[in-house]
Amino acid sequence: MNPSQAQSPPSSRLSAMALSSSPSVQLAAMALNSSPSERLAAMALSSPPVQKPSRGVPTEFSYSHTSLFDEASPPGTPHLAESPSPTPSLPNTPSPLDRRLSNNLNHPPSRTQHDDARSYQPSGAFRYFAREPSLPYEAWETVFYAMLTAQSCEEFDFIYGDIYEHPATKKTLSNLRLVNRIWNRIAAPLLFRHIQAVVGYSAGRPLDSILKISESPHALYVRDVRFGFVGSWLPGLDYDRYIDDLAAGALPILISRFQNIQTLRLQTPTVVDTFSEEGQLKPPMLAKLTNSLVHTLRFVPVPRLRCLHMSMPTTAEFARFFESNSYARNFTSVFGQIEELHITINDSTGPDGRRDPKWPRSVIKTKYPLDRFSPYLVQLISYAERIQVLSLDARTWFDVSDLEAESLTKLRSFRLEGVRISDETLRKIFIQARNTLLRIELVHVRLMAGTWEDVFTHQGLPPWKLTWLRVDGCGYSMTGTSTHGDRW
Repeated sequence: MNPSQAQSPPSSRLSAMALSSSPSVQLAAMALNSSPSERLAAMALSSPPVQKPSRGVPTEFSYSHTSLFDEASPPGTPHLAESPSPTPSLPNTPSPLDRRLSNNLNHPPSRTQHDDARSYQPSGAFRYFAREPSLPYEAWETVFYAMLTAQSCEEFDFIYGDIYEHPATKKTLSNLRLVNRIWNRIAAPLLFRHIQAVVGYSAGRPLDSILKISESPHALYVRDVRFGFVGSWLPGLDYDRYIDDLAAGALPILISRFQNIQTLRLQTPTVVDTFSEEGQLKPPMLAKLTNSLVHTLRFVPVPRLRCLHMSMPTTAEFARFFESNSYARNFTSVFGQIEELHITINDSTGPDGRRDPKWPRSVIKTKYPLDRFSPYLVQLISYAERIQVLSLDARTWFDVSDLEAESLTKLRSFRLEGVRISDETLRKIFIQARNTLLRIELVHVRLMAGTWEDVFTHQGLPPWKLTWLRVDGCGYSMTGTSTHGDRW
């Protein structure tokens, strides 16, 4: 990584733009030593009242934000230094920064009485807002992004990542909505941008709160939704009921209401207690959970979906995407719109497990060996012809030598962890994507054939745009044809 490519911190860019006008001297000094909420509060209190906007000013704006790659992407995305952005701005949806891009910087947006979903209309509870600050609306947007986002880091590869999911950030946004009307309009889309209904993390019944959001005007703000489990399987806490509700129709209903969703995440329990019969997710419940996702993607149009995160205990669950249904969309078209794919095989039990090899093999892993069903996963990846970010992380070794390099020609970030692969497959992927690859990360990857020298010494390598390369703990598989044995 070239240090000269690192971007300046958002707070430095902010000082140059938003705080250069009075009272900028005090604000700039304060911004270096205070917490984000303290800095924003001090700015509001030190600003004189702003002139009320006229009713004729348009109120729609979009979520376009300079980001990792060469198109447009959600704000707050960690990005590389030379990155313009990948997500096209979404029409008719509330987002921050479109007014800045359209050079309409001198007028704060007005509100209409008839479009609460697009221009957030505060209720009577906000009658006693603090006085409106003097900075224009677009400058305050920049203030928010600078204060709430971390400095850009090149080791992050997400196009459609979301830093606004952290509880501390959400609490700050909730407080900032109460300061004044302009801050309320900026904070609301960010607050509801990432939502989740996750068992083991959310209090009470997690689907209740997300259903309420889906019925409100805030549903248009949602870009990133997460379902599933955190930690271990605990059936005594209505975990079975959660899956039953998703499978009975909650998942397709929710996805259909979030019209602007870009990222969908589904995660099975990440901790498997194989010493306890009750501590394991059983195959029938796992099948019901996976099928709820499969049926949703088949029957519910999600035109703006670009990113999928799927964490499963076995590759066998990906075979469910190939079950025939004459009335449903083919997954060739569903995955054809995906630009970012994150797959995790999270069952680490048994002697082939990378993290818990001394634990007995789980019921699911015993019934569905990974290598037997890995071709289904490989086939799904080949359908994603527009894919730019591919991350494949396995807690149990299995072979992905059948990955089709021809379908990965647009890759910009490629990450493998805990898998086996042949030198020829890996080399072909690098060569096919040599004009676009920016990042390569290989962690605990074992070669099934050939040598690591064969992988990297081809005349077409390294990719000429490569800015990030990490190779850690890699070696050779003892089950492959390589004669080098197992090196670590």
